[in-house]
Amino acid sequence: MVRIAVRTLTLNVYKVGDEAIIKFIHDKTAAPYFSNLVWFIGNNVLMMERCLRTEATHLTRNKLESLVALHLDDMHYVHDIMQLQMQSLNSMLCEHLLNTLLIPLYVYSLDPSLKVDSPQVSVKCALFLLSQVFLI
Repeated sequence: MVRIAVRTLTLNVYKVGDEAIIKFIHDKTAAPYFSNLVWFIGNNVLMMERCLRTEATHLTRNKLESLVALHLDDMHYVHDIMQLQMQSLNSMLCEHLLNTLLIPLYVYSLDPSLKVDSPQVSVKCALFLLSQVFLI
């Protein structure tokens, strides 16, 4: 509930369109906020992978369903930010997404023979998550 309120509030602040507000957001708050958002998404993806690797019980299945729904919700939120068409914020968000989440976690996981220092998920999980990203 709090997460929804924070997301609604941030989207409304971004919509104001005042150059001074956008500059302040870009210079002072956007980088740490987007960094935390992308870290949170990545952390949930790793929890999703752990659920997939553990023995299936009704508890892990429920947790997995919740994590998948959360990932989809996060991707919709990212889409909502992008739809505001604030170039400086979109560039910063895209940079965080590509360099911290999509390439190191999703794309690199598609080729298990790659030796990378970042965490990996299964190929099936990576394909599923990328399909959710492209779906939106």
